[in-house]
Amino acid sequence: MADYYTLVVALPWLQEQMEKCTQLPLSRIALEKRLTLLSDADRQLLNLAEQLYHLPSKGDSTLPDRDRVMQWQRQLDSFPSEALRASIGLRLEMQTLLAAFRYRRRPETSVEHFQGFGRWTPWIRRHWQEPFFGLETQVDYLEELGLLFEQGRTGDLQTRMDDYLWQNLLATERSHHFTLETVICFVLRWGLAEKRLSGDADAALTAFEGLSDELMHSSGIQQQLANMFEEFNA
Repeated sequence: MADYYTLVVALPWLQEQMEKCTQLPLSRIALEKRLTLLSDADRQLLNLAEQLYHLPSKGDSTLPDRDRVMQWQRQLDSFPSEALRASIGLRLEMQTLLAAFRYRRRPETSVEHFQGFGRWTPWIRRHWQEPFFGLETQVDYLEELGLLFEQGRTGDLQTRMDDYLWQNLLATERSHHFTLETVICFVLRWGLAEKRLSGDADAALTAFEGLSDELMHSSGIQQQLANMFEEFNA
């Protein structure tokens, strides 16, 4: 699509603060009608962005953890936009950080089997016993999320995560005028709002945790026992 102007001006206003978004400005059906202005190639990228950003709570259980992470990386690399790769990658990295908190709390787990997406996974393994994996100064939201997790404040945790993601998408959206980045970030924000308005925060976090369980389902003691009989991912 050579001109995104017509599509962007047809998109309604989404609030700057997610908590102020008390209703969706348009339905998914109305949104889909506007998105027909995209080319087939652009629509494929949008679909992939939504699949990666709003991962289902139940994925492909036949895909090993390491293979799934590698698949996400290959899919992310297919985006020509560095800004989109960064925003979608942030979403996956945030999930990895919370998965690390949950995995570390489990008894009889082994750090070397922890699987995760993104730049922080090797660092997390090296600093496993530190309260926030030694990332407080590098990941500005991590200490707050970690404290909410430890306190069991699941609703507040989900809200804070969504707020951070919302602001990141908004910043990317505003830095690209009348481009595919503008459209995709709007649709991803619409998805965050839709999920928040369609159910309570605790239910959303339960789905998030379900995916985290899948990400690490063969880690720790279970994987160690499995390795007694066959080499994992041989």
